[in-house]
Amino acid sequence: MGRGEYYKNKYGRGGRGGRGGQRSNNSNSQPNIRDEEQDWADNSYHNKRVSKSSTREQLRNMLLDMDRKPYNFYKDLYGYTFDFDRVFSLKFDHVQGDPYASPSRLCVNLPLQHSRFPEFSWSNKTRTIALADYVCRTTVAVISELKADHKTRGSWHEGKGGELRIEHPSQNIILRTSVEVQNGSILLRFCVGLPAKGRSICGHWAAEICSTTVHQIVTRACCGDPTDKDKVESWVKSYEDQENLRAQLDKAQLVAFVPDGAILPRAAGHIDTPLGGKGVVPFQSPSSLKTTLQCPNKGSITGMGIKPGVTLIAGGGFHGKTTLLSALKLGVYSKIPGDGREYLVTTPSATKIRAEDGRQITGVDISNFINNLPQNKDTTKFYSCDASGSTSQAAAIMEYLELGGKCLMIDEDTAATNFMIRDDKIQMLLSADKEPIKPYLYRARELYDRLGVSSILVVGGAGDYLDIADTVLLLDNYKVVDVTDRAKEIASSRPAHLPSLPPMVSPKSRTPDLGSLSPFREKTKVPDKTSISYTMRGEENFSVLDLSALEQLVEIGQTRFINEVLQKLSGQKGGQTLKELMEELSSEIDKHGLGCVKDNSNWLCRPRLHEIAAAINRYRHLALR
Repeated sequence: MGRGEYYKNKYGRGGRGGRGGQRSNNSNSQPNIRDEEQDWADNSYHNKRVSKSSTREQLRNMLLDMDRKPYNFYKDLYGYTFDFDRVFSLKFDHVQGDPYASPSRLCVNLPLQHSRFPEFSWSNKTRTIALADYVCRTTVAVISELKADHKTRGSWHEGKGGELRIEHPSQNIILRTSVEVQNGSILLRFCVGLPAKGRSICGHWAAEICSTTVHQIVTRACCGDPTDKDKVESWVKSYEDQENLRAQLDKAQLVAFVPDGAILPRAAGHIDTPLGGKGVVPFQSPSSLKTTLQCPNKGSITGMGIKPGVTLIAGGGFHGKTTLLSALKLGVYSKIPGDGREYLVTTPSATKIRAEDGRQITGVDISNFINNLPQNKDTTKFYSCDASGSTSQAAAIMEYLELGGKCLMIDEDTAATNFMIRDDKIQMLLSADKEPIKPYLYRARELYDRLGVSSILVVGGAGDYLDIADTVLLLDNYKVVDVTDRAKEIASSRPAHLPSLPPMVSPKSRTPDLGSLSPFREKTKVPDKTSISYTMRGEENFSVLDLSALEQLVEIGQTRFINEVLQKLSGQKGGQTLKELMEELSSEIDKHGLGCVKDNSNWLCRPRLHEIAAAINRYRHLALR
């Protein structure tokens, strides 16, 4: 049913005399608002059957004709593709139905031959990710210069909306839907708050945004003279080199590499840009750990190679231990040029584990670390809705091993002390049969020797770890010193008491009941990168899936993607293990991009499979088959 027919059926052709009645012949009578809506509906673009392939000028005229009409008439824009001077096209993927609703979504399709970017920058899949990242940042800068992202907030009778935005990226280069390079085109996805006064369309304002401002942004960000050709080439080559370095780590028998000259400290705890000033100390590798790797573009690069095994990062307080570990945990992502951590790479599965008091644990075998609990509580299939620091850390490690991870990172500042170590005096006070926890100290060596899982640990007060370490790094006034030999001397002179334990049990594969994810098919929200809000059936209040302990989530788009994955999985039959589900998802993303989860969606970013699985593991209503 067309909009005109809808209004005819609902209101008829009546004037002030009522529905279906005749119009008054009184020339002084005021027009009926319903008649205006019906007349507009009769003449809407959809009812005129105007071609869905239209021009920029037709877009402008459509919006001007909508001026002062009810807000829902913006819906007529949906489905049209507007050609902008045969350079690029614009399409409305979603049109908001209310000025207070989520913004509308626009997609610009710019053929690469109409852009200013050299063919080198999009000649393979790796380079297209770097080019898309560059275009995203350039577009953000142009929008900011034009102040197009400024939102107007007025009273009911004043104009509101009007902001045009694209996702602000982090310091990391990752696959995003905000800008994609695929099938010979650059796709830019914007959000726009279509402007209104009250609930009436501001047609002239909307025409300025969608016709003029969009044209300015795309032209300045992607077209015109290639004055930034060298910068684009450098951007793409830097990303390609970092990806290549990360792929070399296994062959080079390394789990991480930190280049000489890297700037590791950040401007602030909540700001990920590099710290500036005269006091910044560039990274310098100890000579004993100096390694040279080859990049396809940059050539040879020298820095510190961290070998598999147990590596300790020791040192006094405030000397840079956590700063180094923080850089290593984010080495799973490539960085933009100028970040300071370019070419710092970590093996792709490396994951930082921490204690999480109160988290959910569902059917995890934590018996390698914890058993003999009071009341004979089973730890081979451990359940808890309010885990302690030690049980949460044990579960996180076993969940990580279940996925086949090969490098754990732990900072004693964010770990449960009783899970990390038991000193001699406590062992004398509390016999082994009275203590259910087997500290990580007792298992870290075996994790590597039997399962090939390396550990990178920040320690400042747990000297017993010197007994099991392969490499010991000392941070002294932000400089790294290899003190492995000295540490071994100390350990041999005062050996720690490490009890003999039964061999570790290999992690068990769990099969999630995907039906238990059904709440994610209902109303969900992603307020920030650390949480997803969802509603249980029959409940009005939101429940929260807390992801704050997943420190390697770097953009809210990754959390949005996890939310979409949970929605998709909730509609599947299941029967696969969690690891199999993650491997299948990874294959789909590699083949079809992020659209394999939700097509035409703005502002999704690719997370690692470890974070997706970790979100499922922390879901409080997860059930297993």
